[in-house]
Parts: sequence; C-alpha cells; structure tokens
Amino acid sequence: MSAAHKPRTDPGSLCRELCRLAAKGQLPRLLILAAPAKGEEEPWFAEQVLQTAREAGRKDAGLDLLDLDGGGEALPVDTLDGFLQAASLFGGGARALLLARAGGALNRLPRLAQSLAQAALDPGGPSWIVLQLSGKAAAPAIKTFKARLGKTDGALRVESFRRLYGDPPPWRPHDLDASEAAQFVLQEARERGLSLRPGAAGSLVGIAGARPSDLVQALDHFELLGLTAVDEETVRETVAHSAEGSAFEFAGSVLDGDGAAALRLLEKIRARGLHTWSGKRLGPQDAFSMLLAVLAGERRRTEGVRLALDRGVPLPEALKQAGVASAGPAAKRMERRVRDCDEAQLGRVLRGLRLAERRVKVEGQRDAVHALEELAFSAHRSRSRR
Repeated sequence: MSAAHKPRTDPGSLCRELCRLAAKGQLPRLLILAAPAKGEEEPWFAEQVLQTAREAGRKDAGLDLLDLDGGGEALPVDTLDGFLQAASLFGGGARALLLARAGGALNRLPRLAQSLAQAALDPGGPSWIVLQLSGKAAAPAIKTFKARLGKTDGALRVESFRRLYGDPPPWRPHDLDASEAAQFVLQEARERGLSLRPGAAGSLVGIAGARPSDLVQALDHFELLGLTAVDEETVRETVAHSAEGSAFEFAGSVLDGDGAAALRLLEKIRARGLHTWSGKRLGPQDAFSMLLAVLAGERRRTEGVRLALDRGVPLPEALKQAGVASAGPAAKRMERRVRDCDEAQLGRVLRGLRLAERRVKVEGQRDAVHALEELAFSAHRSRSRR
C-alpha cells in the first residue's frame, strides 16, 4: 500500500495492524512513525510498534538488527553509514534498522534522509527500516522520503498517531462505552482474554483517562487480581479507596444534591490529598480535573437515561443506550438516581461544572478545592427537595 493511499483508521487499530506486521517481519522497506498533522501526538503507539519490531528482529537468527536511538548527540554515524551500504556479515545478508527519535539526527545530518531513502530503494539494502519522528520538525525529511520513494509501491509507509478521543461520538453522546478510548480498551481486553461487561470500559476511561498507557496499566491491574470478567461495579470496587473512587463518590453526592456528603469528601481531600490506584499522588490541578471529568461523565449518562425514560423507553433499554449495565448494582444505583435527579438538578450540576472549570482553568483561581466546594453548594438540595 503506498503512502498516499491508505484508509483512515483509529490509532488503536492502526497500532495493532503495524504490530502484527512487525511480528511477522512483513514491514515495508521504510516505515515512518511521524507526528500527526493535526491534534496532539500520542507516542505510546509508536513505542509499541518499535518494541514489537525490536523483539521480532532479535528473535530472528537470520537477521542482523541495528537498533539505534537518534535522540542523543552521539549517534554513531559511521556505523550507520556502513550498515546501510554494506551486506551483513551474519545470516546471509538480511538486515533491518530501528532508529528511534530520529528527528534530531535527520535535522543535524541533512544527507541522512537521502542515505536512508537510497537504502530502502536498494534491492540489497535492509529488509525493513523503521524511523520514529516526533514533533513537526521532521516534515522536510518526510518530504524527501516521499519524493524518492512515494512512487515505489510498498516501499514507503508514513503513519502517525494522535491521542484517543475520550468522549463519546455525537451520535451516541450518552454511551461512554462508545468512545474511541473505550473501544480501544475493549479490544485490548479481548486480546488478553479479559471480558469487560457493558459500562466497564466507559467507566474505566472516565477514571483513568484516555491515555493508552494508563488504560493498559489498569488492565494489568485487573489481571494481577486474577479477574477474567470485569463489570462497572468491579471497576468501582477496585478503585473504591483511591482517587478514582473518591471521584465517583463526589459525583454521586453532587448529582443526588447531597451537598453535605460532597463537602465531607472535599475536606478529606484537603487534609490527605488524592492517590490513584497505582499509588501516584495527584496534585491539586490533576485532582480537580479528575473530579470534574468523572462528574461530567456521570451527569451525561444520568441525563441520557433520564431523556430515554421521558420518551417512554423501558428502563433496561434506557440504561443500555446510556452505556450502563442493564442489571446489577450499577443499574440499581442509576435507577435510584434518575428517580430523584430531575431536569432542574441536571441543569444545576451542568452550570456548576462550567463555572468551576472557568474559575480554575480560565480565571486562574488557585484554590481548586474551593471551586469544587462552590459547585457542591450550587447543586445542593434540601431534604424536602430531594
């Protein structure tokens, strides 16, 4: 497949495809892992491709693999030149090159791009070359590669990896399991033989974020616990005594209009801080972002169930549409919530979310916990109103 004609796909699927090719030794003559033209780069995916190619190359006794890091100043240029130009002394001449963080080396050594392109065109050159080019400065080198190799079918492939989208798509706004990040973690879980029940993947993204490294770490955590199936309640139970659990507890209190419970939790956060389930201590800004993100997600799902019920959709189907398990503790909790959390309460919570975010992220309010306390006050309802 030429660099100019490739299907658009999500970063997770693209990463798995390239890893499969790397494991089989079927990479193109020159594979460039570059920064995306738009959006924030996610280096984790490129690192997985590099690592898979590295492991496959080391296992192949008939392959002479040169594995270099171009990020430092001491790139062995003479060694690299000799490797590109001469047949290997080992294994019948089969060679391959990995050059991580190659952007700096290509900028310092203008002739290097030409040498790499020539090696990829040479029938006696390396079987495959993988270059990792982070940042926007690699554009001139990529232009050189495309000019030399772009018309040679199968010789060049340029791919980039952006961040995963953590929010659901517009056509399924209340189904957290439908987000790109949730779909990524579902597929990763399947490949491990781990079953994620409805609602679990969306909840995991809600508490761990959309970074693939954090999501994979969470799956590692479940495997260490010996779990083979994980539902939304299991996610909650696993993180119950961590920052993530505190975020769900805070969200539930705010949506229920129980300002007193929300304030008690915030007092604990002031006194002790927050620690994630991996043991990392969150700073005030990260803790604020986590609490707000989980509350926004829970509010969105609650609204989704509420709107479906108002249209006459039966509760099990309404829960399914919103990405909530249709039975079990999570379903019962949501059923209790929507019974009391009406449109007016959802509106109060949304206004409080927007105000807190503006005060901290736009106006620069330093006391993020105080902004959350104000949110809890704004959403509080007296017992007579609950």
